[in-house]
Formats: sequence, C-alpha cells, structure tokens
Amino acid sequence: MRYILIQDKDAPKFDLSVQFYADQLNKELVANVLKKGQWGSYRHLRFNQNNASSQVEHAYVNTLVRGDINSLRWIESPLNCYQADKSPDTALCSVYYASLNFRDIMLANGKLSPDVFPGKLTTEDCPLGLEFSGRDADGRRVMGINKSDALATTVLADLSFTWEVPDEWTLEQAATVPLVYATSYYALLMRGQLKAGESILIHCGTSGVGQAAIAIALHIGCTVYTTVGTLHKREFLKRIFPQLTDRQIGCSRDTSFEQLIFTETHGRGVDVVLNSLAEEKLLASIRCLATNGRFLEIGKYDLWNDNPLGMSMFLKNISFHGILLEMVFEDYAERQRVVKLVSEGIKNGTVRPLISTVFFMEQLQEAFKLMASGKHIGKILLKIRDEEPVKCTVPMRKTVTAISRTYMNPKKSYVLVGGLGGFGLELANWMITRGARNIVLVSRTGIRTGYQAFCVRQWRENGVQVLISTADTTAIAGAEYLIEESNRLAPVGGIFNLAVILRDTLIENMKKEDLKTVIAPKADVTRNLDTVSRKFCPLLDYFVVFSSTSCGRGILGQSNYGLANSIMERIVERRQADGLPGLAIQWGFIGNVGLMESMENNNIVGNSIVRQHISSCLETMDIFLQQPHPILGSMVLSEKHQTANSEDKIDLVSAVLNTLGIKNSSTMNSDDTLNSMGMDSLTNVEIKQILERNYDIILSLQKIGTLTVAELQQMSVTRNVERIKKH
Repeated sequence: MRYILIQDKDAPKFDLSVQFYADQLNKELVANVLKKGQWGSYRHLRFNQNNASSQVEHAYVNTLVRGDINSLRWIESPLNCYQADKSPDTALCSVYYASLNFRDIMLANGKLSPDVFPGKLTTEDCPLGLEFSGRDADGRRVMGINKSDALATTVLADLSFTWEVPDEWTLEQAATVPLVYATSYYALLMRGQLKAGESILIHCGTSGVGQAAIAIALHIGCTVYTTVGTLHKREFLKRIFPQLTDRQIGCSRDTSFEQLIFTETHGRGVDVVLNSLAEEKLLASIRCLATNGRFLEIGKYDLWNDNPLGMSMFLKNISFHGILLEMVFEDYAERQRVVKLVSEGIKNGTVRPLISTVFFMEQLQEAFKLMASGKHIGKILLKIRDEEPVKCTVPMRKTVTAISRTYMNPKKSYVLVGGLGGFGLELANWMITRGARNIVLVSRTGIRTGYQAFCVRQWRENGVQVLISTADTTAIAGAEYLIEESNRLAPVGGIFNLAVILRDTLIENMKKEDLKTVIAPKADVTRNLDTVSRKFCPLLDYFVVFSSTSCGRGILGQSNYGLANSIMERIVERRQADGLPGLAIQWGFIGNVGLMESMENNNIVGNSIVRQHISSCLETMDIFLQQPHPILGSMVLSEKHQTANSEDKIDLVSAVLNTLGIKNSSTMNSDDTLNSMGMDSLTNVEIKQILERNYDIILSLQKIGTLTVAELQQMSVTRNVERIKKH
C-alpha cells in the first residue's frame, strides 16, 4: 500500500497519468508527502527529553528526583507570571541570602514527606526554604520567614513574618537570624513556659537553633546544659558562651548525656528539654526530665515515623510538645507574638547573628551535603546576590539559568473541550496548580457525576473561577459563543481539545455515520476553534489538541479515529506555519482515567503499548508545552519492545566505589565492606539510588552497608549474564 498527501497549494492536480506523481509512486515508498514543492515522508523520531533551560529572573531550588540530592536544580518559578496586586499581606522581595534548614534536607533526601506538614506543602512546586534576607521593592533591607519557597531568587514574602534588618547587620548576618530565634522563642517561652531559675537541656548546641536557644535561656537566667558532637564544637560553644563549662556540655552522638544530667542535677533532672535527636537518644532525653518537666520536640523524624514513647514516662507528670513553627502561620495572634519576641530580643541584645558558611548559588549539592553531614557550625547560606554598600536601594535585576516550567497566566482563561472527562479534570487541576485562575470546562451534557461536582466545588472554594459551558462547538456558531463567554471571564490564553467519541469497526464494515460521529469532536471542533480563535483570541498562548497513536501508528478498527486525528494534526501544522500556537499530542494508552481505561481488551495493548499513568502524562505536558514541534507523541512501550541500549552503563563496582571517592577498585581488599570504607548515611542513600535506578537492584540501607567488594563484583557478573540471556 502507498499513499500520497498533498500539502502544497501550487501542486498539479493529482492524477496517476501525471508524470510528476507517477515518478514518485514508482519509488515504491509507503508515505509520500508533498510540501513546498518537496517530496518527503512522516517518520517517528525520538524526542530529546532533556530538561530545557532558560534565563529567568524568578527561580527556586528543588530536586528533580525526590530523595536524590544530586538532582537539586534551579527551576523556573511561578513568580515569572506574578502580577502585583494591592494586597497588604504580601510583597515581592529580592532574595540576597537564603538559609538552609534541616527540614529542607529531610524533604530533599526523601526522609520526610510534605504530607507531614500543615497547609498545602504537598501541592507546592517549591517546598524548600523557610527564611531569607533581601530587599523589598522599595529597596528596604528585610529578613523573614515563609511557609516554603524561600530557597529562591525572589520570594512573595508574608509581611506579618518579616523584620527590618538592623543597620549594624549585613544581609548575610541577617539571614542567620529569623527561623532559629523564632523557633527558640516559640518553643521555650510560648510552649515550654521557661522561667528564670529553671534548668534546660538543649541538644546540638552549635546548631542554629541550639545557639539561639542557649542565648535566650541564659538571658532569662536559666541553668543550661547542652550537647555537641565534637571537641571542636565544644570549644566553640565555650568561646561564644563563657558561662558554659565542660560539666554542662555532653555528647550528642550517644546517650552518655543522660548520666551527665543526673550527675550534675544530683538525680533530679532538668525542667525543660529542647530536643532534636532521634530514636534511642530521644528516649534518653525524656528520661532526663524532672517531675513536671516539659519536653519540646523540634525534630520531625520520630514524629513522622510514629515511633513509640512508652506511656510510663508520663508518670512523672511531664508534658510532651511537638514544636512545628509551621502552625504559627495558621494563627495570626501567635505569629504576632513570635515577631514581637524576636524584635525585643534584637533590641536587648539577646538576638545576635550566628556564624555561617556561605555557598554560591551554583553549589547546591555541596551546601545540602554539608548540612546533611552535621559537620557545620551555625547556619549554611546560599548567596544569591551581592549586597550593595548603601542601606536602601532598589535591587538590580538578576537572572539565573533554570529548568523551564509551564505556568498559566492567572489573568487569562483556559478552555478545555471535553474538560469534564477523566483526563480533562486532571489537566484542569494541574493547570490550576500551575497558576490558572479561570477555567472553562466544555461538555454538551454538563456536570453528571458526584466527582465532577466535587472537583469544581473544591476549585471554586480555593478562588478559581470555573465556567461550565454546554456550547456545541461542532458548529461554528457554538464555537463563537464559547470563545465569547470565555473572553468575558478573562482573555483566552489557551484552548485544549480533549473531546473524543469512538465507533470502532473494521473499514469494510464502516458506515457513513461511524465516520461522521468520530470526526465531529475532533476535526470539526478543532477547525471551528482554529477559525474563531484567529479572530477573537489575540493573547492565545496554547492551542493544543489531543491526538492518538491510532493516527501515528495505527490501531485495528480505528481507521475513522485515526483519520479524525490526522485532520486535527494538519490544522495544527497550518497554524504553526502561520506563526500561531499549535500542538497535537499523540497519546498512547492512558491508565487510571479517561475513555481508554475501561477498554482493557482494546487492540492498543496488542500494539505493544502499555498504560501511561496520568501523572506521567502531566509531566509530559509540562515538557511538550515548551517546545516548538507541531506534533509530538507520548506512549509507553511494553518491555519486550523497548530498544536495548547499545552502550553499557558504567561498571557497577566502579559506580559504587566512585560514590565513596575511590577511583581504583584494585586497591581494595575483596572482603572490605562499604561501611569500613567510610560510608556515611548520605552516601548510603546515594548508593541505594544508584543500584535501584541504574541496575534494578533493590537492597535495604543496612544490607548495603555490609556489602563487600567481592559481593559487588559478583552482583555485576550476575547482572551481565542475565542481560546477555535477555538479548
């Protein structure tokens, strides 16, 4: 079989007797496409999935792969679509220094889930970063705390949680202050009710919170005990807090501090414990409490893992407080009290900048790994900008190379034809998380299910304007009415045609109605929306149609559906040729949602394609909406049809040992374990990820630590044998 597709208005009328066409057909090519006087063909070419990057003013830090610190990158921020309003509660600030905190480390390495925090951190694109120092739009120097997204070049600051930076401080110094002192005041005074004359155990005294808490407790007039991990840190504490002696400083690396506390307090214990240690050290810390003591837990690990305490501990009439400063964002009065306490501390000299280690913004991995190692003292900062020598000046615009992200303009509307279907609802929700605030869902039947009503209600309760349109877009009048009512909501910024009707049948059995019914929601709707949008959508950014692998690869019984999608794709190509936005996406088998989900035995499975999860589809949308090609496809091939990689990956043994900094495996004894080679918890996690991601080997962290060089070599040999057998 051969076919000719003429996409050239100057081409001669087709006839087999015309030598121009006869010569081409004699080449016996299946696909013959004429465009701009040139013969060509349609081919599937692998799309380069490398993350595109661009120079942007607004960017934030996050991991591309959850749990993998090595995947930390600068990512384009939704603030690139931010339009200033007159809100008295927030202000756009330029970040000069961003501070790292242990919450950031735990989120980045996957040891904490955003689910454990209050509010909407789970849905945030940029959950990292709690504090910053910088300048507001008027050039005033400020420092502040945000729920998230402060590891960034700019931040939408909560004005109720900011302070003006004292004249005698630099912005570098200011960045060390907000969170540690806010947490310490909130924990010690507001939750722990610490009073003069009481005793307190403050763990990890050289940490940011540790130093802040010691300063506050000493200012109040308390007896302070603390712990550190090294002799160097012990000497540092005695230098900055001369009131502390060796008898008041224990070890944070084991439970020996328990004996120190009971020795120094003559068996009584302390009134308050500010704890950041985990597991058995947490339990030992609780045992250090005196009768009526208060335990203040600022760590998250044991809370998240729901580790047991043992109820007998409460027989001493003690109280246990989980300290989550994030909760203060939900209580304005408490937030104001924290701000006041920090302000008073600045005035009376209790609040002082901490020592810091500063990294440049390109050194993300180095900064996070130092924080994770616990070998630092004080705060770790990312430097975003150089501070100007004058106290008040409008900050200079700064750009950074960041991975591109698709964001919707909150001042525009987005039209989804077929938007009440499974994929449509998921796409609408994704667009809302990316900034859309005006959504038009088109369905001839309107809302019919409880889930559809639930989604729309949730969006509206969160301030999104949602219009349900029943316009018949298969007619030009209906398309005009749809765009008219959408423009009344907000100027149309995107049109997405997801509509689909299937009438599967073999071509020899196909009736005219089977063809017409399937073509209408695809070709007719797209043609009408193309015509109308050219007239009435001058601010259009996206014109996207959902095509199918039935067009690109062919599916038995879907020749009508393939034709409908092909017509859409030709419209999109014409739009791009005219300088207008246009994109057709050939989807494979979408799992979880949509029409195909209920069609288990559809021939699409027989064509070597398996389900693509909806979350993968949305990630694909993010990438596809940023590139220039008119037609792209996304499908998941079954394993037996995937092309084997012709290039071997790096040897398994070398990959593991390189992570430990060992370049030559021949220098190691075969019975050396990874633990004996100096592997810490961070490199343990990195090696686990390497084994799983690159070699499909799943082992526990404990097992990885006991692996020997000989076992690694055997695993490598076994894997190579299995690979050879497969191919």
